[in-house]
Amino acid sequence: MLVDSGAGLNLISPKVISKLQISDEELKVIGTFQGINPGRSRPKGKITLLVVFGRELNYQTEKIVFDVVELPLPYNGILGHPALAKFMVAYHYAYNTLKMRGPMGVISIPSDKKDTIICVDKMYRDAVAVEAAEVAVPAKEERKES
Repeated sequence: MLVDSGAGLNLISPKVISKLQISDEELKVIGTFQGINPGRSRPKGKITLLVVFGRELNYQTEKIVFDVVELPLPYNGILGHPALAKFMVAYHYAYNTLKMRGPMGVISIPSDKKDTIICVDKMYRDAVAVEAAEVAVPAKEERKES
């Protein structure tokens, strides 16, 4: 799950919804939105899920509304500003750590460096593949000139 404090939506992949054994009938129908992909995105719907941060004695749980949408991303979803505000998260960019209040003190959630490297590697490979495909197919203007 990507944590993006600048994102105005909480997004989750339909694959995750399927793994949670949630049927499409349980999703609330919503309209389109834009700004995530080029053009408009048509989500499958909205779902409210419990999200938990922390451990046995020191944890915080909130109900978070997710838009279920198919996105070409290397992660299962995006926790955006609405979720982070609900948890009252403080993000420390130098340590790449989330911090929030819990019943027994501060809850610290460090980033998983291995997963970060895997995601960045996948994004790089996807970008290289797209660039190679664009070079292989001449642009419309170049074809008209020939």
